[in-house]
Amino acid sequence: MASTALIFMANDRYYQWALTFLESVREQNKDLPLYWIPYDENVARVRSLRSAFRFEQIDVDFTALDAFANRLFPSLPKRRANLRKYVALGLPCDEIAYFDIDTMVLVNPTRLFGHVKAGTLDLVYLSTSPGFVYRKDRMVEAQSHFPNMPQLSAGAFITSRHALSIAEVIDTVERHHDLYQSLRRRGQLYDQPLLNFVLDRAGKICRHIRDLDPSLCGMVHFRNPDISFKDGRLVETASGREVAAIHWSGTFKAGPEILNPRLWPIGRLRAGFLKRGKLASAAA
Repeated sequence: MASTALIFMANDRYYQWALTFLESVREQNKDLPLYWIPYDENVARVRSLRSAFRFEQIDVDFTALDAFANRLFPSLPKRRANLRKYVALGLPCDEIAYFDIDTMVLVNPTRLFGHVKAGTLDLVYLSTSPGFVYRKDRMVEAQSHFPNMPQLSAGAFITSRHALSIAEVIDTVERHHDLYQSLRRRGQLYDQPLLNFVLDRAGKICRHIRDLDPSLCGMVHFRNPDISFKDGRLVETASGREVAAIHWSGTFKAGPEILNPRLWPIGRLRAGFLKRGKLASAAA
């Protein structure tokens, strides 16, 4: 097993995004080990991309993690499989980088590794997500329990099985179940409040990638007004730091860049990855 690897989760509903994401990764690094977590059983088309983009399926028994999700969300079956992303924590690598499928990687992923050391730095995150972790009416209580909470995005992170394990995730939430349920943000959010709660409750040490590599600004949303292209690279306009990854979220996956001229260059970037991904898959 390689010392570092990149992991993603997908099903056929996001086949087009799988093409876009995988092409973005392989244009940056042709050799980094890639592993895929099947989101559900609807994965025939994603599975067909393995030879074109050289990734392996993580073949694990989801029973324990699915049962855990069922206990947490007994009346909310939709998207409980989001928690399956945390099987990435069991991969026997020194460090793993996990990315949601609705992202594009814009730098060589190897630049994200080399920082994690259990007990000293347990997890590196690429962006924050204020307001999408804990309930607004429980923020004062959350702050009292976790004064250093980063409210990080679970869409991209780097960690190690030595720093954070599946068993620790499950055990932390189940031992503090009432507190977790009282604080977590409701709605369609499952994996993000859970990851933040585990990191906060377990006292894990987390840092933003920009604090570790001053040349990177992390992951940004595609509508961020403070990004622009410079010498062919997407950068944070004020600082000049490179954008490591860009994220299309929620309902904004349907191509709204066509409505805003400021977003056209980013739309062309995405369209280019998708086109080249289709060509790569057809040639394989």
